[in-house]
Amino acid sequence: MEKVIRRWYDLISINSVDGNEINAADYVSKELRGMGLEPHLSWFEGDTERRRPSVWTVLDSGKPGKTFLLIGHIDTVAVKPEQWRTDPFTPTLVDGKVYGRGAMDMKGGDAAVLTALEYFSEHREEFSGRIMACFVSDEEGLSQGTYGLVAEDVIHADYALMAECRYDNVAVGFRGRFSFEVTVKGKSGHASRYPEVGENALISAGKLAAAIEALPTKSHPKLHHGTWCVRRLEGGSTGALIVPDSCYMFVDRYVVPGETAEICISQIEGAAEELGLGEKVEVRLKPRKSPYMQSFAIPEDHPLVVSLRRHYEEVDGKPLAIEYDPSVCDSNILAVSLGIPVVTWGPSGGNMHGDNEWGVPYQVINALEVYKRIVRDMLPA
Repeated sequence: MEKVIRRWYDLISINSVDGNEINAADYVSKELRGMGLEPHLSWFEGDTERRRPSVWTVLDSGKPGKTFLLIGHIDTVAVKPEQWRTDPFTPTLVDGKVYGRGAMDMKGGDAAVLTALEYFSEHREEFSGRIMACFVSDEEGLSQGTYGLVAEDVIHADYALMAECRYDNVAVGFRGRFSFEVTVKGKSGHASRYPEVGENALISAGKLAAAIEALPTKSHPKLHHGTWCVRRLEGGSTGALIVPDSCYMFVDRYVVPGETAEICISQIEGAAEELGLGEKVEVRLKPRKSPYMQSFAIPEDHPLVVSLRRHYEEVDGKPLAIEYDPSVCDSNILAVSLGIPVVTWGPSGGNMHGDNEWGVPYQVINALEVYKRIVRDMLPA
């Protein structure tokens, strides 16, 4: 078995469901030490049980040059073992597919990064500058692992490759995302005397919800446009005969460049004013433990994109499509918070976040080869 596949299997065998990354971090650290590299563990604020470290290391060529960042996450989504045909933590090869939690998202990418590091630790003459590698926690949650490294001022790089699971295309841009909490006030009264008495906050909130989803958004030539989604309305009582005097609304907002949280709040407040609800509506950005991700896109002709596409075609034999992702991932943090040009590409598979998740061995092997070639391009000896 090739070393990169063995590492992939090893990582799948480790239960690192989001919230319990420690054993995967220990495995990565052990592998790095075996290469003569020093692993650094970093815990984000709030991880009081010390179960959720991110691991990072730096490989220095000994020659001046730039820094290339290879990054992936070691956590996975949760598992319902009874809904799997195989043990989710025993990598199982069936008809060319390897089944297991993380087989697609994204332990194949992690294995390829580890093995690329090992190659260059043994061939430092093939690159200049430094290779930095990060294996982060909580990507499937609030990305507190990567945000923690940003807060500690750990990551410094000129280029980055996020080894996420998208084999047939490379993402060069992502939308951003905000969440808002909206409170709509009404006036209570006995339900038997409604509507002469009382003002139903649920009805007002329903009107506002429809108006919010009709609000305009900015457009982008590649990321298309932003979106509004009212995901939750909550208020009133099924017991007491009282007209609801308050309604809570949760609003999800995907954004493209040029759309900020302040602009979105102003839009919601404007919609409330037009409905005559201005003084009865409160809007705020939903508090969370880490910052919200903003949108970005790097040029399609950036040397990083050109190099990746060329080497992919050399290795796989097919052209690599360019994509712009409608969601968010830790690439947003690298590009927006740190200003690092980043491409997102790695071995993929199927049933991501679902039962019977699987990956494909040849993609893990090919990803390793592409990673080695792109590092040589961007950090020429």
